Amino acid sequence: MKKVGGVQGGFFFYKILTFYSKYRLLTAFSLVLIGIISLDILFHDYVFQNLIRNLQTLLQGPLILPDQMDLSFAPEVWLSVVGISLGTLIIVISIAAQSIPKIVDVYMQDWISLFYIWFLVLAGIHAVFIKLYNEIIFLRPASVILNIYIFLPIAIVLTLPYIFYILQCTQPKNVIRRIFRNHLNQIHDLTHRRIYRLLNIDVFIEETQDNLFQSFNQLDNLLEYVPLKEAKAQIIQDMSSLVQEYITLKTSINPNFFKVSTRVRADISFKTMIGQFKEMEHTRTFYEQKCFRVLGNTYVQFLEQNEFDLASLCGSEMDRVGQMALKMGDDRLLDVIIMRFNTMMRFALKHGVKNNEARNLYNAAFHYRNFIENLVRYKKVEHSKRSFAYLRLYGTEIFKYGRTSPSMYFIVDVFAAEMKRILILVYQENWSLEIQSEMLNEMLQIDSYPDFKEIDSDREQLVNTGVRVLQIGLGLFYLRHNNIDFVERIIQDILADLDFLGEVTFRRGVELTCNRLRLSNPNFWEDTDRGSLNLYYTPDQDQIDRFLELFHEQMKRHLSH
Repeated sequence: MKKVGGVQGGFFFYKILTFYSKYRLLTAFSLVLIGIISLDILFHDYVFQNLIRNLQTLLQGPLILPDQMDLSFAPEVWLSVVGISLGTLIIVISIAAQSIPKIVDVYMQDWISLFYIWFLVLAGIHAVFIKLYNEIIFLRPASVILNIYIFLPIAIVLTLPYIFYILQCTQPKNVIRRIFRNHLNQIHDLTHRRIYRLLNIDVFIEETQDNLFQSFNQLDNLLEYVPLKEAKAQIIQDMSSLVQEYITLKTSINPNFFKVSTRVRADISFKTMIGQFKEMEHTRTFYEQKCFRVLGNTYVQFLEQNEFDLASLCGSEMDRVGQMALKMGDDRLLDVIIMRFNTMMRFALKHGVKNNEARNLYNAAFHYRNFIENLVRYKKVEHSKRSFAYLRLYGTEIFKYGRTSPSMYFIVDVFAAEMKRILILVYQENWSLEIQSEMLNEMLQIDSYPDFKEIDSDREQLVNTGVRVLQIGLGLFYLRHNNIDFVERIIQDILADLDFLGEVTFRRGVELTCNRLRLSNPNFWEDTDRGSLNLYYTPDQDQIDRFLELFHEQMKRHLSH
């Protein structure tokens, strides 16, 4: 009972703090009003008389007290200061609101602005009150000195710095940084002992989850309305950083927090995920999936707007989140990330086929491969095999679209190149030969048809999609490491083209492929999103002659059958 009472008492204290935080306008007004009244009383009772005596001693004569001064100018001066500050504020906020949604909400949470504006307003009212008090009853000299010689100079001096402060605060990068910091503080608060106990209360859980989602939705809204590419990139990176920080603190959060509350279910990102809420609770991934849904929708928008670099950044940040999940050993989150990578690949594939544009697939394959390589380095065998198989499935599907979208043929080569790099890494990580054999079999299935197509039977011109080039390059790697079994597997797959092409055409095709590998350089002569790296290059060119010997032996046996 004592523990329950302590939790309830803590929740009551939290509600009080929440009230003051939620109603900051009223809180700032109350604090400034109390501050001005307190200063007026303290100045009159403790400071003013000592000040008069010290000045008379210093000047060696009587002083002209404020009751002999004309106070009619004070309200007008205060009104001018308030007008300049509020006018500038309204103009700046109005202009900024056209490109930054809900900036008024952000401004209403700024303590500096709230305190300063209320100080101007209440100090101006203080001056009016002094003037009326003097006309009706008598003058308080201490209040006059406090208002005219202390409050007013402070207000005038701070006017210009405050205007610059507001201009700086309304810059997109600063708005983004403020939302990011507030959200980051909310994540860190989840691990505090007091909050940990409060997360045993369902109402508190709902409010906490709702606050996190509202903050995330603010970043999502900014992504849609902010026109600057740098600001959009900053938002994507900040979203990724928030999720990564959340993953690192996840084990320190009360397990009750991961319950999917009614407010989470009502969030716009989860309207179509009704049947998956139990799975989210089991995997404890509702927060991460919120981020992934936002990134996924943003990725589609960037595809449609041909923002190749920003679309690629979405894949890069997904890979960074995957690295953090690997570091923290969150296997259930890895399953979600694999699914999101597949979804991203599907979006890029649809866009590429529709617009005959391969660039987004080119970049998506790169980030997916980076993620799989990290899986391999962390010895995540099942996740690696599954993701590798997905690469093959997408590569095979893309190959079928090549006839209607010619640029897709190059993407098949890209997928084969990524699979080759993964297989080399798997070999270097000393995985079992059985697993390597399974993964090699996936790569050998990436194209459903022969790669060499005779397009002019009279001239016997050949077209090479490049998949065989990469498979032979992988065979050269295995040959250097004396893995003859894998080399023979690759040769057997290549020999499947023999019946389709005929012996003469097939032999010429293999020789041309080997010559291409022999003459290839590490760098391409043009620049791409990945620099000038040549996908088809192999450092094992000295193994080509040995490979051809094995190839001809296998071919003779094949023909003899």
